[in-house]
Amino acid sequence: MVDVKVNPSSDVGASPGCILIVDDERHNRELLEVMLKPEGFLLLSAATGEEALAIVARQPPDLILLDVMMPGMDGYEVAGRIKSDLNTKNIPVILLTALDDRNAKMLGLNAGAEDFLTKPVDRAELSVRVRNLLRIKAYSDKLQGTLDAVESLNTELDRRTKEIVSAQAVADAATARLGRLQRITAALSNTVTQDEVAESVLREAILALEAGAVVVAPEQGAELILLRESGTLDPVMRSFKHRELPRSRNPYAETVEKCRPVYLESFEAMLARYPGFQDITKEKSRGAWIFLPLGIAGQAVGALSFGFDGPRQFTDADKHFADTVSRYCAQALDRVRLRIAAAAALAEAGEARMMAEHANNAKTVFLRAMSHELRTPLNAISGYTEILELGIRGVVNPDQVKDLGRIKRAAAYLLRLINDVLTIARLEGARPLHVISIPVNAVLGEVEGLCALQAKANGLTLSVVPSERDIHVAADAERFQQILLNLVTNAIKFTAADGRIDVTCDDDSGVVRVSVKDTGVGVREVDIDRVFEPFVQIDRHLTTATQQGVGLGLSISRELARAMQGDLTLQSTEGTGSTFTLTLPIASEASLSPRVATPAAQPEGRSLRSALAS
Repeated sequence: MVDVKVNPSSDVGASPGCILIVDDERHNRELLEVMLKPEGFLLLSAATGEEALAIVARQPPDLILLDVMMPGMDGYEVAGRIKSDLNTKNIPVILLTALDDRNAKMLGLNAGAEDFLTKPVDRAELSVRVRNLLRIKAYSDKLQGTLDAVESLNTELDRRTKEIVSAQAVADAATARLGRLQRITAALSNTVTQDEVAESVLREAILALEAGAVVVAPEQGAELILLRESGTLDPVMRSFKHRELPRSRNPYAETVEKCRPVYLESFEAMLARYPGFQDITKEKSRGAWIFLPLGIAGQAVGALSFGFDGPRQFTDADKHFADTVSRYCAQALDRVRLRIAAAAALAEAGEARMMAEHANNAKTVFLRAMSHELRTPLNAISGYTEILELGIRGVVNPDQVKDLGRIKRAAAYLLRLINDVLTIARLEGARPLHVISIPVNAVLGEVEGLCALQAKANGLTLSVVPSERDIHVAADAERFQQILLNLVTNAIKFTAADGRIDVTCDDDSGVVRVSVKDTGVGVREVDIDRVFEPFVQIDRHLTTATQQGVGLGLSISRELARAMQGDLTLQSTEGTGSTFTLTLPIASEASLSPRVATPAAQPEGRSLRSALAS
């Protein structure tokens, strides 16, 4: 901010000025110098107009006393040149002339002179006029400085105003994006089919776009099929079904195979990257496109595409918004596929249970028969061995005693094998996780932003209190957020209106604990361990039909937590509320070392993979 202050009462002429005396007569110059010297002025002199202009260009004076009648360049021409130069036009000029007529003065005024003195010059008049013009010039210089400062201030204000407007526009755009993401998250939380996922994403995201499509592959390596479209799709956006195009030159194929987004900012950029579309005219296609992978566990199961009417440059904010939408869409598809797998498992459960009962009965009969048939000869072997060892059939030597001992031990070992219960061990494949250092407060803030709308819609108070210091955990970013979203949405689902949900974070002894506490229906103490078993939902009568699921969310969440060297626990009181605590290791060199995380053993019940494989 430039501070401009003007004090009219200050003595602007306090310091003596510099005066240039121009006259072709030396004695006239000397006379003027004698008159002005007592005033303390800095005096310069020139004998010709050319010499005067050279001095003015080299060292501009504060005032010029200029003789009119000079050989060569006269005073009028010198004054005209000085006044026509932007750098010297504000220097006051007093013309000295022996002519005292109206025509001479008009010529001087036209040349730009400020005043006239008639020769011979009166000393008192000269002193007064010089001081007055110097004072006027000083005020003029100070006023010009003030105007320059004001102009600079206005320029700075304009710049800052533009910055504020630009920053406000960015903030408004960010707020609008966050609102759309909240609506998308709320809509996706209630989807149960792939079609509903695609419809929810396009319905909310398409508000700021012109066209969109969601395509998926039914299984790994299969052709892409269209789930849902919005707006008018051009040939590029329908290229997922063009089998004649080389896969490497197809935006959908590239997005799915590389699991990486493709941004095409113009028709020309699209043709340069995919020459296979050269037969498409510009008039029949969109002007810009985005193709985003729908990635699940590092593999793209489909793609999300958006089209725009004209060319555009995608900003970092645009790319972040699009990437976030595709990530949430992929997570919703992942949940749907898990529900489909769970439903298939439940549909087969009855038949599998009967088959297992028949197999178990057959196994029991077999074990009883084999136990009886094997025990009989073993008992005989053991009995006759003891008879021989006691010497009833005759004396046995020491080597024979050793052999008989070996026979007894082998028979006893075989008997233990027969008595053992058949153990079936299922081996679960390692589940790869991308474990990195993640700031907890940033994830908590994102979860709060995504769940706030749903909580408010249910009449709940959602409070997320970040850690007082910056804490980083060693975890897979997507799975960490997935667990927290599952816990918070579960709390919202099982908490009545006017209830409260509190999310807090603390750390101790190398671990971070994130707690989600609600005032919901709670769980009986006898059922606390069962809530983490797959396909188990406690107290289904307390929920509505739309709230009920298949009981996989908490099982999946705990499996993921244990795979990241952490755990998920529950403390609950029926009718009062529940507190789920997610524990993860603090990010360190040891916790971030490359590894393949394997879900921990689950003594409370079958693992999720075992349940699905049953």
